[in-house]
Amino acid sequence: MKKQLTLHQAKQQVESLLGQKVSVRLNKGRNKIVNCKGVVTKVYDNVFELQIPTEITGRLTCSYADVVCREVVIKLCR
Repeated sequence: MKKQLTLHQAKQQVESLLGQKVSVRLNKGRNKIVNCKGVVTKVYDNVFELQIPTEITGRLTCSYADVVCREVVIKLCR
């Protein structure tokens, strides 16, 4: 059984990736899963922002609750 993340742990995890290139897996529901690469640019109290060069708007905002629920999975690119 996997250990559950808390919101505080999720925020610390994202803060440690600030300014680094990451791969992101987004679960948008109904079997819609999007994989992309970007950079964590800003970290706020409840959300964080990713700069994604392939998207039309160029950025994506996610909440830490999405990370806890595994709707958003972030991994450091090597």
